[in-house]
Amino acid sequence: MERLFNTHEVRQQKCLDGLWEFQTLTENKLPDYYTDTMTVPACWEMALPYRNYRGLAAYRTTVSLNHEGSIRLLFKGISHTARVFWDKNEIGTHYNAYTPFEFILENQVKGKHELEIIVDNRFTENSKLHVPNDYFTYGGIIRPVFVEELSEVFIQRVSFTSIYKLKEWSANLQVVLENLSTETREVILEVTLANRKIKKSVKLKEKKREIVRVNITGLEVTSWSLEQPNLYFLTGELYQENVAIDDSIDRVGFRRISIKKSQIYLNERPLFIRGINRHEDHGIDGAALSLAEMENDLRMIQDLGLNAVRTAHYPNDERFLDLCDEKGVLVWEEGHARIASLEAITDPLFIEQSLTVIDEMLENHQNHPSIGIWGCLNEAASDQIKAAPVYQKHLDKLKKDKTRLVTYASDKHSTDLFLNKIDIYSFNCYPMWYGNLTIADYLKIIQNRMHTLKIAEKPIIISEFGGGAIYNFHDVMNVKWSEEYQAQLLTTLLKELENAQVAGYFIWQFSDTRVSQEGDYNWPITRPKSRNNKGIVDEYRRPKMGYYAVKEVLNSLNK
Repeated sequence: MERLFNTHEVRQQKCLDGLWEFQTLTENKLPDYYTDTMTVPACWEMALPYRNYRGLAAYRTTVSLNHEGSIRLLFKGISHTARVFWDKNEIGTHYNAYTPFEFILENQVKGKHELEIIVDNRFTENSKLHVPNDYFTYGGIIRPVFVEELSEVFIQRVSFTSIYKLKEWSANLQVVLENLSTETREVILEVTLANRKIKKSVKLKEKKREIVRVNITGLEVTSWSLEQPNLYFLTGELYQENVAIDDSIDRVGFRRISIKKSQIYLNERPLFIRGINRHEDHGIDGAALSLAEMENDLRMIQDLGLNAVRTAHYPNDERFLDLCDEKGVLVWEEGHARIASLEAITDPLFIEQSLTVIDEMLENHQNHPSIGIWGCLNEAASDQIKAAPVYQKHLDKLKKDKTRLVTYASDKHSTDLFLNKIDIYSFNCYPMWYGNLTIADYLKIIQNRMHTLKIAEKPIIISEFGGGAIYNFHDVMNVKWSEEYQAQLLTTLLKELENAQVAGYFIWQFSDTRVSQEGDYNWPITRPKSRNNKGIVDEYRRPKMGYYAVKEVLNSLNK
């Protein structure tokens, strides 16, 4: 299933998940034969023969088409580089594991076709985002794959923006239509939202894409909130001669998030963010989490008393965002980049790849009401003046969306240069873990920096804090890496943060995650068991003492 609901009723869509042929490669070309199989979606490292494989591999499956004409191949995520072949002909490439991509193929004949993909998860000069890191770059087709049969004129996407003015909700829509035929086509576009229906006649020239703008005012809707996550179906349909030829279905919500001085507001009500950072990583399935695993993660997060998730450090599976929409969990979603030096982030290929990820994230995820914050460039070179153009380019893209707040997580507490460019001042701090500073010490440093820069009063979020614990390691001395120490640390820090001059926080992190074995930093040396063990549950979601410590502190707030 592409989403948690049907995205089409007129357009024929088929999920291609299942058992594909599989073959590791020594060179970047299609193999002459396949000797194994691999489940799609899945990470190949989770299959026993390929536990330590980093390299190239090919996948193949047979696709049966029921009509002649155009098709859309939709890939929700391939890690990290994909070369796609259709009947042995290369049709395109895509880089980055965490954003969807598609190809439109015209003039296809009815019957069986071969879809093959060469997947590359190597760390090379061509990969500036997927590098050895404190989280793992898996290999494989890690998210679902679909094929759709297209009409000559079809709906490419529908972008939704909600507007609240004079105590009334309205919606601005951008419906992207595409005409694949060699002749001008006239269609009727019918948009339905919250029991309102708008019709427009549209004439599209041959081989052209056009944006149709639709404004719907005076909508009788209830706002989306954490307590009442109200959602509405947004449907676009195309008609020719009173016959439906295509459709697009999405779910949207009406909400407004804003700031006033040091406070964040959701629908004009003060919001204190109690969040957690979460990687897409699981001890059984790696980065290819099942829907059940995603839903269980959110159940546990809400059981703790938390109300927000940060998708550290890349766009998440859209089904997880659907769950956050449904369950009323605020999301900070960010582009893909973590701990990048000045040299790294000023590399032209880094800039190109990072900005492309942001473009794809915005285009595909902008309709989710749960996303309240866009982020980028975690712990990058925000203390280097030569990085200013890079930050400006990233933040300018994010700020095109006027319905969300924009930030980046910084670890440059006393030296950050670009705080005036963001809506929320977000800092990663690890008191009682790295060094002896307290939360109060960090906040004093941050406040001094704000005073030095003479910047406006804005909300401060502690975007990362926590400490490591190895599951089932106990020690009466409460030493670091024991469950006792992590529980004590989180209890102390949460109580301090609840009484500090901050607008919220995000615990680091939800679950233990695998780290890279390669690289100059040598992550495994500082990460016992080759895991980032700061999770409050382990990689299999078994709670540590820290889980119950967080729950106890947060539950006490409601007493």
